Amino acid sequence: MTGMSRYYLSRAPIAAIFGGLFSLLGAPWWGGVLVGMLFFGWFLWAPRIGRYVVRPELGAKALSRDERTQLIMLKSARNAFVVMNFTVMGIAIYFGIIAPSRVPVEPLSLSMLLSWITYWVSDFRLRRGSSD
Repeated sequence: MTGMSRYYLSRAPIAAIFGGLFSLLGAPWWGGVLVGMLFFGWFLWAPRIGRYVVRPELGAKALSRDERTQLIMLKSARNAFVVMNFTVMGIAIYFGIIAPSRVPVEPLSLSMLLSWITYWVSDFRLRRGSSD
């Protein structure tokens, strides 16, 4: 049995557990099966996306992060944090000085969404740009 086969076999029960939990929490049985398949699909795709270093000789622990992937993750998180700070600062200035009122939830949730998008776009760009 190769190292990656052990990795895939170790992830199948984890995907089944997530699918079973989803069903136990009130979803229909086919929803649990779908969630389990989605989780297993993620485990199949994870070694190929470039986020992890693949070391088949480690068997079930074949995926890990090296210094490059950690640095990319930290830069992406920093970029998202800066965008979040600027958007929240803009919201605070607008609702505090320009149009004084209580801050609605929608602008804050949009700032969270913008931060999340910034993280993933930055992560994608840094991974593609630093692979030269």
